[in-house]
Amino acid sequence: MKTSKLSISFSDVKSAESIPDKKFFLDSNDIIIYTIYLPNFTDLKSDLSKYLSDKEIKKSQRYYKESDTNRFITYRAILKFILAAYSKLRIKDIYFDYNFNKKPYLISHPWLHFNVSHSEDFAAIAISRKKVGLDIEYMSNDFKFTTLLPDVFEDKEALQIQNSSDIKHAFYTSWTRKEAFVKALGKGIDEDFKNLPSLDGQYNIDSTLLQNTQNWQVYSFDFAENYLGAVAFEDIPAISKNISLYTIPNNMDELLEMLPKKD
Repeated sequence: MKTSKLSISFSDVKSAESIPDKKFFLDSNDIIIYTIYLPNFTDLKSDLSKYLSDKEIKKSQRYYKESDTNRFITYRAILKFILAAYSKLRIKDIYFDYNFNKKPYLISHPWLHFNVSHSEDFAAIAISRKKVGLDIEYMSNDFKFTTLLPDVFEDKEALQIQNSSDIKHAFYTSWTRKEAFVKALGKGIDEDFKNLPSLDGQYNIDSTLLQNTQNWQVYSFDFAENYLGAVAFEDIPAISKNISLYTIPNNMDELLEMLPKKD
C-alpha cells in the first residue's frame, strides 16, 4: 500500500501591510496569501466589474444578496489582478478552466496554483507553484457546531475539541485544516472528509484516500481578530520561511500598478 506523509501544525505566518517590491515573482517554495478586507472595496465595485467577463458579470447577478454580488465582483477581479501580475498576461487574456471537481485553474499557466476563501468581511487568495488549498473562517459565537462533531470528525478529534479549554477555537482549527486540505486535493467535501486528520502531528495516509501520492503539509495561522486560517500544500522544505501574508490595497491606482505594463 502506498502512503503519503502529512504534517499538521500551527505556524507564525509572516505578515505585512503592503505588497513586497520583488515584483510578483514566485520561488518554487513560496506560498503567498493575499488578504482582502471586503468593506474597504465597496466603492470600487464599478471599477472592478470592468475587469470581469460577461459570463462573470452574469454569475455575480445570480446572487440573492447585494453583499454577495459585491463580494464576488471584488475577489474575482482581484484574483485576476493577482494572476495577471504573476503570469504577465493581460487580464483580458486570463481564461479559467475547471477540473473534474470544479476547481478552477489558469489554462495558459497550469503550474500557477491558486485558491480562494472568504468568510464574513474577509476574502483571501493563496498563490503558489505547488498545489495549494486555503480556508479562512470567522469564529462565530452563534454557530452551534457541536451537533456536527460526530459527522465530520473522528472520535479522537471530537473528544479533543470537547475537552479543549477553548472549544470554539479548537473546532475552527480542525475544521479549517480539513477544508484547506480537501481544497488543495481538489476533492471537495465528501465521505472522506471525516477520515482526513486535523490534529497536530505527523501522519501516514493511504494514497488512495487522497487520490494523490504527494506528501503534504497543513498549517494553521491567526488570520485576523476572530478569524482563523489554514493553508495546505504539497510538501515544501523549510516552508515556515516561505509563507507570507500581504494586504491588497483598496485603491485603483495601486491595484493597476500590479498589472503588466501592457495592460
